[in-house]
Amino acid sequence: MESGISIVAITSPSEYLTAVTRAMDEVNAVETLAGFGRIIIKPNMVNSSPPPVTTDVRCVKAMVQYLREWLDADIVVAEGSGEGSTLDNLRYNGFERIGVQLVDLDALPVKKYSNPAAGEYKEIFLPEYLEGAALVYVPPAKDHTITGVTLGLKNMVGCLPASHYSGYWSYKKSQVHAVNTDQVVADLMLYVKPHLTIIDAIEGLVGGHLSGRAPDPPIGKIIAATDVLAADREAARLLGHDPETIQHLTLARQFL
Repeated sequence: MESGISIVAITSPSEYLTAVTRAMDEVNAVETLAGFGRIIIKPNMVNSSPPPVTTDVRCVKAMVQYLREWLDADIVVAEGSGEGSTLDNLRYNGFERIGVQLVDLDALPVKKYSNPAAGEYKEIFLPEYLEGAALVYVPPAKDHTITGVTLGLKNMVGCLPASHYSGYWSYKKSQVHAVNTDQVVADLMLYVKPHLTIIDAIEGLVGGHLSGRAPDPPIGKIIAATDVLAADREAARLLGHDPETIQHLTLARQFL
């Protein structure tokens, strides 16, 4: 197991609050997020599908309850879906019942950023709304048909505005597939690296990110880390992969 992460067993959705609380305590989440006026929780809501294709609202609800107990900050859930309406997708999966603002990242003003260290995206457009906020990524643990896995790092793609990254095919962030997708995912570490990553592997999805199957038995874990790469490497192992074979996980090391 990577150092500096927490892996907590979970067997039922009724255990989310207990498991998430323990995981966040073990990685000192309060200390990491203290001082931020806004905490943006970024789930994986690629479309309107239920979990484990998308993030389980019960996991996010447990996080919000934990954060509200310990921190005085504006907490929002923000996403930019790959298919359909982001807000409709979130509402369809029950996110409006959490009691926080739901934000469509594709509907916000964007700003151009640059970093010469990037391999593909030396210039990039992102919502200015992300600046100065604590970013908390909450993806489910899934295989991916193009990048091998989609976890915390791949979850960053949802931050890319559809106004600048659609058009290669119907997927609203499809321009990431017009170039080296793994390098793009690694490059995003330079621009929208999360402060905290919680990977929901209570079930898991293997064989694909949209039409895969749940492993038997389910993984039964919550993974937490302030180092997104460490969290992803452990989740990849739990999905049955050698992390060294996942290209974006090896490319991202240079940006730690």
